[in-house]
Amino acid sequence: MEETSMRLEPTEAAIRVMQRNYPDCLLAVLGGSASSGEYNEQSDLDIIVIERDGHDFSRKTIEAHGWIAEIFILSLSSYREYFDVGVLAANPSLQRMVAEGTVLRSLPEGEEVRADARSDLNYGPMPLSPSDIAEYRYMLTEFLLDLTSPRREGEKWFTVHKIASTLCEFVLRANREWTGEGKMLFRLFNGYSPAMGDRLEAALLAIYREDDPSDLIAVTEEALSPYGGKLLVGYEE
Repeated sequence: MEETSMRLEPTEAAIRVMQRNYPDCLLAVLGGSASSGEYNEQSDLDIIVIERDGHDFSRKTIEAHGWIAEIFILSLSSYREYFDVGVLAANPSLQRMVAEGTVLRSLPEGEEVRADARSDLNYGPMPLSPSDIAEYRYMLTEFLLDLTSPRREGEKWFTVHKIASTLCEFVLRANREWTGEGKMLFRLFNGYSPAMGDRLEAALLAIYREDDPSDLIAVTEEALSPYGGKLLVGYEE
């Protein structure tokens, strides 16, 4: 069992986890908020490990040195497959960790993995096709209709969440920017357009605090406008 009595500085804690559990790995990187210096008491250690052999992909969570550590383990022969999954989904979370995190250990083969990750990130996601754009327009149009006529309060809040997340994803994808999940999605959206990020945040506050959906509807319609606006009748798959 790992030592848990004292919370070490995150990089030192991650190095000790790596040395104890994966001393012969080709690459180990600390990602997430613990790597960027934006961590707090609730943050955990996100560690990605590349081994020469082993399972295609495994994931484990341990407690060590005062931290919860979430460890992602890939093999040299399998990482490309999982990188490709992230590229196709426009959400290259593994590449972000590998390319942007704090390197704990790296051999020459590990540096090749990091070079692959940087190449993916620099290339960007594939552009949306016209049918992809139509699908986003249709989904957001339906969500806006649902927002104006919820049968229960719970339905309204779930719809608000779907509008916010789908809107962020659409704007990023339409402009060939990578997406993310949860708080990372909003960070990427706000990073792409701070003005739109501020407007979306204000719109969400208006509906949560004042039950006023007008700003959320407006910002969504404005985002759709350059791509043909809302779409319902005439949509085909």
